[in-house]
Amino acid sequence: MNDQLVNAAVVGSGAYPDDGDATVSRRSLLVAALGVAGARAHAQPSNYPERPIRLVLGFPPGGATDNSARLVALKMAAVLGQPIVVENRPGASGNIAAEHVSRSTADGYTLFYTTSTIHGINPNVYAKLPYDPVADFEPVLYVSRTVLVLLVRNDLGATSVNELIALARSRPGALSYASAGLGSTQHLAGALFCRQAGIDALHVPYKGSSPALTDLMSGQVDFMIDTVSASLPFVQGGKLRGLAVSALERSPALPQLPTIDASGVGGYQVAAWGGFLVPKGTPAAIVRKLNAAGNEAIRSPDVVQRTTETGGELQGGTPEQFGIWIRQELARWKLAVAAAGVTQQ
Repeated sequence: MNDQLVNAAVVGSGAYPDDGDATVSRRSLLVAALGVAGARAHAQPSNYPERPIRLVLGFPPGGATDNSARLVALKMAAVLGQPIVVENRPGASGNIAAEHVSRSTADGYTLFYTTSTIHGINPNVYAKLPYDPVADFEPVLYVSRTVLVLLVRNDLGATSVNELIALARSRPGALSYASAGLGSTQHLAGALFCRQAGIDALHVPYKGSSPALTDLMSGQVDFMIDTVSASLPFVQGGKLRGLAVSALERSPALPQLPTIDASGVGGYQVAAWGGFLVPKGTPAAIVRKLNAAGNEAIRSPDVVQRTTETGGELQGGTPEQFGIWIRQELARWKLAVAAAGVTQQ
């Protein structure tokens, strides 16, 4: 990718702006990095970090993923004592950024914020990827997740998961479910629900979650599975009826709703999530230091408050636990992709 197309912003302290919105040129970043006393090409774990860390994101600035990653990165920079340079490399559903990071030097100065799309869905949708989602990365920290909620239009006549399933079975193919587009998280979650519930419903894709939710409220479609963060205002405002959430435990944001798993569709579990990775071969001591900084960052009151307000759930834990989660997610989304009948690209 042309370097002029890379958007770089800095979060942290020192000579760099900390508002998360500033942009700087690649040349300026290089000069700043070279000017740090004692900076070396390869990090020594005992002195790490000695210069700014680069955080690569696979999506444009300003979105939910970008905002979440910047918020945590800002706190990590304060813990580590070095700025974190945020570099947006959008395109191909995050694959461009993932490939770039997989080929970066494993010295602890390139950090990657991955998502369930990049390390769950994409490997099951794309026949060939320019990176291996497991072999090319070291897990650092599972940051947060947003569970999904099963929504129906208020006048559908179903007030529980069992009632929705019974209605769908009584009218095979007559009910419709919306999504944010073919192959989207919402599409795959809906298709997996239909398969596991044993129902036949028509998929109606939209260009994004917002128009899908609008048509659901107006009665153009019958149900949808969308993230709690997107759905919460409509459920709380009484514009849509939430039936159940997609995790194996209730959501703190919608504690009144049961889980889909406990409502007759055993084993159903999907979530949108994000976390930090580094290139394969990064020294274990550096991975542990980044993990400790990340765990401390997600415990800060403002991170907790902002994440909770948007329906997110902070996670944390060890690199090993995040690695296990990624492998589980790859298997889980494989089933969802198969259920949706998405053709590999």
